[in-house]
Amino acid sequence: MRRVIVVLTDGLRPDAVTPSRMPSLRALADEYTQAVHAKTVRPSTTVAALASLATGVAPESHGLIEPGLGFLARLGRLRPLAREVAQAGFQSQVVASSLSSVERGIVWAVASAAGVSQFVSRGRRARDVADSALGAASDQPEGVLFVYLNDCDRAGHAHGWMSAEYLAAAAELDAAVGVLAPLAERDLVLVLADHGGGGVTPNDHHEPHAVNDAIPLVLAGPDVARRRRLTRPVSILDVPPTMCAWLGLDVPPGYEGRVLKDAFAGARRPALVAG
Repeated sequence: MRRVIVVLTDGLRPDAVTPSRMPSLRALADEYTQAVHAKTVRPSTTVAALASLATGVAPESHGLIEPGLGFLARLGRLRPLAREVAQAGFQSQVVASSLSSVERGIVWAVASAAGVSQFVSRGRRARDVADSALGAASDQPEGVLFVYLNDCDRAGHAHGWMSAEYLAAAAELDAAVGVLAPLAERDLVLVLADHGGGGVTPNDHHEPHAVNDAIPLVLAGPDVARRRRLTRPVSILDVPPTMCAWLGLDVPPGYEGRVLKDAFAGARRPALVAG
């Protein structure tokens, strides 16, 4: 049984992850492997970053910067991770917070074109989404489960990054991480953000700035190195190849990141050695 759980904490800044505010994520990072200099792509927006996470290439290559029907045409020329996973016989599922019927329709159109087999939109708070994700995990023992939590992004845009409301949202995210952390006993669990925020303007994150670029990235699970810190630069583009390697798949030609081999101790998957 091979499964990857991706917990995407939209808009979470690394400096918000403290032992008092986010003890579950802090404990997971301390127990397993964390990349202390992880960065997203530019522009540091949700659309561009999630497109890179889904396709393994940077915005300069995928061109998916703004939402719209152009996504569908461009996806046909790329090799989305979910499609690669499906061709290997694995499912990919997305569990996210509640969306409007219009938003849900748009997201599902793009997700299905990329190869995602199921999309579930349920729950307003992060911990509610995490509970839904646990149910989805019990029904899907293999493949990829993507859990999207946008509490911090909503609070950041409304009240400012690192505001009291934003930090309360970070604590809510941590409750969700606490719900999902036990999955690391058998699965590869990746916790990361798509971007930071507040680097130039308090309520946004699209401008080029180190604070907008920096993201937390934690890897936990069987054969993930214990108490390891990756101090070299790491990119969100390294996540798709690492997921392929864990699932025992070849990394598609053209993917622009590299397998995070130094995050693993036992390297039980042959692809982790060869990747």
